[in-house]
This record gives sequence, C-alpha cells and structure tokens, in this order.
Amino acid sequence: MMNAVTQMIGGDTRMWSLELVHGVSINSKTTKAGDLFFALKGERTDGHKYTKEALDNGAIGVVVEKRTGAEREIVVSDTLFALGTFAQKYRCLFSPQTIGITGTNGKTTVKNLIATILNKKYCIVYTKKNYNSLIGLPLTILELSGNEAYLIVEMGTSSPGEIKRLCEIAQPHIGLITNVGPGHLQGLESIDGIRREKLSLIDALPSHGFGLIGEGVGDVRRANVSKFSLDMLEHIELSESGSCFVYNGNNYFTPLIGIGNVYNCSAALCLTSRMGIEYDIQREALAEAQPEPGRLEPVRHDGLFIVNDTYNANPVSMKAAIDFVAGLERKRIFVFGDMRELGKESKKLHAEVGAYARQRCELLLTLGDEARLYKGKHFKDKGALTRYLIENLGGDEAILIKASRALQFEDIVQELLRRL
Repeated sequence: MMNAVTQMIGGDTRMWSLELVHGVSINSKTTKAGDLFFALKGERTDGHKYTKEALDNGAIGVVVEKRTGAEREIVVSDTLFALGTFAQKYRCLFSPQTIGITGTNGKTTVKNLIATILNKKYCIVYTKKNYNSLIGLPLTILELSGNEAYLIVEMGTSSPGEIKRLCEIAQPHIGLITNVGPGHLQGLESIDGIRREKLSLIDALPSHGFGLIGEGVGDVRRANVSKFSLDMLEHIELSESGSCFVYNGNNYFTPLIGIGNVYNCSAALCLTSRMGIEYDIQREALAEAQPEPGRLEPVRHDGLFIVNDTYNANPVSMKAAIDFVAGLERKRIFVFGDMRELGKESKKLHAEVGAYARQRCELLLTLGDEARLYKGKHFKDKGALTRYLIENLGGDEAILIKASRALQFEDIVQELLRRL
C-alpha cells in the first residue's frame, strides 16, 4: 500500500510497510493510528520538526521534503503539492457532482447556504468553516466516503495560479463566482488580475457542467455560463432580525442580515434552482441559515445591537456593512481596523472607505496602521478603544466592528461584552 501511495504523490522511500492509510494528518498532536502525516511548512512552524511525534501518536508514515531521521519517511519535492495530489487521486475514486465556489466576498456564506439546501435531500461533503486553501480543500476531499451525491468546496486565493491548482485537485462540474472586487490586491495586483484568477474556476469546468457568475466578473460568453444578481429578487426588506424577499414569485425569509447576505441568497437560490431543488426545501433551508461567527453576525446585549463582522475586511465588504448599519434607526458607531493585502492601492482605498463611513455614523473609532486614514478617533491599543467605547454608550446604539483577520478585532467584541 505504501509503495502505491509513494507513486501517487511522486515520492521516494524504502519499502517499509504494507499497512493501509486510514487518514491524513497535518498536526502531529492530533495524529491518530493509521494516519499519513504530511510535514507542511507554515508561517509559524515547520511540520518537519514533529515527524517523530506524529509517528509516536500512530502515524504509519510521514511525508517530508528532507529526511528528518524519523522512520517510515516518504520524501517528496513539495509536501503541500503532494497533499493536493494525494487528495486529487483520492477524489478520483468517487463520483460526486462537485461544486466549486470562489469570489472576493460571500463565498463562505454562499457555500453554507448551498450546503444547507442540498443536505436536506442528498448526502454531501462540504468545506467546513473557511477551509478553502491548498491545505483546507484537500482535507475536505479526504472526508469523502463514497456515499455522497455532492462535494461542495470553497476556493480561496491570494496569488496567481491557486484557483487553477485547487480545480486540478477538486475537478468541479459546477462553478460559482460570487463577485469580483478589490481584495488580495497585494498578491493579485489588480482587479483584472483578480478577475483572471477567479475565472480559472470557469475555465476548469467540463462541457457538460455549468457556471454562475455575479457582480464584477464581466461578460463571459460561454453557452454553459449565466449570471445572477439582486435584480432577480423583488420586495427586499432588511431588518435587525433578518431579511425578506421574493424570488421566482416565492417568498423567503432568512435570519441573515444585510443586503450582502440577500445577494448571497440569490446566488444559492439561482444555483440550486438550476439543479432542480424544490421551493419548500430552499425556503426551509434559508430560514434555518445562521451566520458564521464574525461574518455580519448580530449580537444583542440589552438594548445594544452589535454587528460582529471581524472575520475579514476589504472595501466592498466594508461598504456593504456600513450601508446596512447606516439604515438602522439607531445611533451608529463604527469600530474599524486595517484592511490588509490591498497592495499599492491600500492608502487610497482606506481613505475612500473612511470618507464613506464618516458620512454614515455618529462616531468612528479606529485602530491599526492604515486605519488612521479613515480619519476617525484613533487609538493605539484595543484596551483604550474599548474603554472609550463603553464610556460613550447610551445603551441603544448599533455598533459595527470590522477589520481584517490579522487584527483580531473579535477581542474587542469579547471584551465589550465582558465589561458591559
């Protein structure tokens, strides 16, 4: 078996075992008996340091780029690429219809909505949380058991070629691009660069598959590609408790808040309608939908309405969140941090978002290097910002808290709730 695995991932090893691989691990601490451990290099640590621990915890082999002195090593040129190749070969053992989802904003929410709808009728495997990378997507595929009708994978990218590689691994039949906007400009350089990268998903679809594209993608003149938009919906009503709208003559309600989430619903409904899913199933699924933590997540505390949107931030998602909170009949407080990975456009985009925000709130508090450009009341640390915020609360405000993931603004949400 291990010789077959070695051939699958292009590795080199000595003949040492005929055991079956029962799973894959990238964390030595959680490795179980029968796992094949991939020693990945990360920003904070290197899996090559933990090969012995993985073996002690039951791994039947370790995939490495250089020999570590541990037993049962498979040496490859790139362990991350090898993990993807292993998942790709495993994917070929089964035949689920595969749905790939990418886009600048909303891909996790759209993925969750589609999964919730399809799960009411079919056996599925789908990306958990936001495991949409060259690590997360292979791990999702390796959850397949062979009984699934659908595999639903989210695809993220920050540099050219990642979506193409993810498609090589997942082999999607259906592709959905939520939208294209300024995000990860540091790695993809321009909106056109982002568009080309996202369209790699459409390029990967077979002739018998189909694609859906949203705002900012532009014209894609292919017979199997169509567009979706908010124009497909009627009678949209937004509130603190959720959103109502009409699609194809049918009424829907979702607890998800904001026009951005209504747009996400339009994507999920358009795709699942094309797949033949009935209205009753769609309606029930959308009514059950809940936000991922930190993604336009409503948090109520006494009379306060807090919007925890701390998972990530870019200009499009910032303006969408601003618009929702600005539409509430409350005093509005925005707590904003940096938008990361915007490259040479960063200063300009921060200034634009700041100008947009200042016109739509009573108080703007900021923290972060580039956040100074919002031109709100700026703070050097979270503690000082949180204290000032609490001192200036009347008790019935709407508070939007948003920044890129690296700033960990969820700490502000937690401290605010702890001290109120």
